[in-house]
Amino acid sequence: MKIDMAWLREWCDPGVGDEALAHQLTMAGVEVDDLVSGADGSAVLELALTPNRADCFSVRGVAREVSALFSAPLSARDVAETTAAIDVRRELGLVAPEACPRFAGRVIEGLDPGAETPDFIRRRLAAAGERPQHLLVDVTNYVMLEMGQPMHAYDLERLNGDLCARWAKPGESLTLLDGTELKLESDVLVIADEKQAVAAAGIMGELASAVGDGTTGVLLESAFFAPGAVAGRARRLGLQTEASLRFERGVDPSGQVEAIERATELIIAAAGGKPGPVIDSVSAKHLPERGAIDLRRGRLSALLGVELPDGDVSAMLRRLTMAVEETEAGWRVKPPSFRFDLAEEADLVEEIARVHGYENIPETPANWSAHPSASTERQVDPDRVRALLVDRGYHECLNYSFLDEESHKPFHSGGQEIELANPLSGELSVLRRSLWPGLLRNYRTNRDRGTTDARLFEIGVCFSGKPVDIREETWLAGLLAGGAMPEQWGARRRDADFFDARGDVESILALDGPDREFDFRAAGHPGLRPGRSVRVLRGEDEVGWVGELHPELADGGPAPQLFALRLDAALDSDAARVTEVSRFPAVRRDLSLVAPPSVQVGDLLGAIRSQAGEWMREVIVFDVYEDRKSLNSDARSVGLGLIFQSISRTLTDAEVDRAVADAVSLLVEKFGVSVRQ
Repeated sequence: MKIDMAWLREWCDPGVGDEALAHQLTMAGVEVDDLVSGADGSAVLELALTPNRADCFSVRGVAREVSALFSAPLSARDVAETTAAIDVRRELGLVAPEACPRFAGRVIEGLDPGAETPDFIRRRLAAAGERPQHLLVDVTNYVMLEMGQPMHAYDLERLNGDLCARWAKPGESLTLLDGTELKLESDVLVIADEKQAVAAAGIMGELASAVGDGTTGVLLESAFFAPGAVAGRARRLGLQTEASLRFERGVDPSGQVEAIERATELIIAAAGGKPGPVIDSVSAKHLPERGAIDLRRGRLSALLGVELPDGDVSAMLRRLTMAVEETEAGWRVKPPSFRFDLAEEADLVEEIARVHGYENIPETPANWSAHPSASTERQVDPDRVRALLVDRGYHECLNYSFLDEESHKPFHSGGQEIELANPLSGELSVLRRSLWPGLLRNYRTNRDRGTTDARLFEIGVCFSGKPVDIREETWLAGLLAGGAMPEQWGARRRDADFFDARGDVESILALDGPDREFDFRAAGHPGLRPGRSVRVLRGEDEVGWVGELHPELADGGPAPQLFALRLDAALDSDAARVTEVSRFPAVRRDLSLVAPPSVQVGDLLGAIRSQAGEWMREVIVFDVYEDRKSLNSDARSVGLGLIFQSISRTLTDAEVDRAVADAVSLLVEKFGVSVRQ
């Protein structure tokens, strides 16, 4: 934002040079990016304001800062109330008070259509980078720059009755001042007359109701729009304007009538005219309130590292136009209506530090001892997981915690999206519920550049619940695509499949202890291919998923394998358990089973482990074979290796054969399998 220095000094002159003033503002957090000369040779401040300082997007706002920093008086510039000369009005309705709780306006008739913008307004608009256009437009822009309140002027003859602030209707459109044709969505707030929308609220007005060279009657509009009702809409529509810049950060909800009076004063002085009464429609319960904040003396000293006299603290807060009441513990402070960024005690401490001057706070060496806390036996450090996956050929990714709704929707089953109030763009508008969309985007970016083999993982926070009750959980997600192993001369290429992904998941779960605590059960997931997805269970608690990407989401290429684990639940281990290592030989028996297609291999493994007794050490799957022609059915052949071992003696063949026979009997009876000879 640019401000004419002479204009600023009319509001507050601290009695120092331009360079000193610019330096002090920068040191206090209102950064002056540059100090340049305007077209008429006057100095112009170029400010690089942070989004939280919405109150400084005006000459008056910066003047308040100068007054507080230099203890200089702020010029009394109260706007006089203009008495109504005619009883002509347009009612202003609040159809969506949650989005527009205050809507003020005034009719002015009998304007001189040939009146020109005064030179001082032209000069100051030009210094601010605004192009002078038409008296009425220039006045509304001038008031916005001076007071921070965006306004709009409608040609009275082009309006159809009264106005209201409402949400756009399905299929509604409007043509903006710059000629842009907009198709409005239902979450866009509009100003509408009795026939149609006449402005995208807080962004830009419509062409058909715009003032022009023949305008003799005008309706001035000055409203308060909730930041959340404007935020993101301008960016999504490709219309980032000076008005939207201010509304999405927050304007003073008490300044609308004052802006109307100031604009009336300037218009009548330049073009004459007869004003009607000011109409001020207010929904008080929807207006933001600034609650009192308790500032503790001890907390202030602890955070600043220096003790300040009570009187100095009170004076600094009052110079920042705050209401201050001294209490036994410190101060009770009520921020002004235009300070949206002050909500808690730490904010007040920062204000004291800014005004006192960071350079005036003495350096104090830190006096503390570091006591790093060791992880408990119940915790598996995420860095162990990272190291394991890197050892297995994975690369770690780091993505934004927010993404677009369309790429996100296939990976969660219903529920309300958690939308950002002020997204960076339409592609980053909702909080993620899954890490898979980000990994898929990483994979496709690399695939399109010729890298088809990929093993990617990410550990990050995912969000669930409702927008008013957001829960955060740490998840691990992985993606496998391309070859199962690096290309080499000694082995044929094989594409990574479901079992490779499952094997990696089992390796991760092994960090938590014996893998028998976990179960893999076939289940459907909206983002995974039917028949090739399983839930990972710990007891009956779902802790993750493994499967192949759904073909409809594969983007025309091979579908990668995916897995995801809820880390806090999956790797929350019990105390370490020690198992004696046997010094006696293990005995292996291989089984080749023919199982019906409805039987899951995981069910076979679970049944064998439950039946085989204390000698069972491990069950491995060494082959899965499906061939309708050779098997004469839809069944499949499953090769299992059963490993037995005792810690006290060598097992006999008869004992092992009996255990295998018991296991086979159970499988035949429970699942209808047969043993291939």
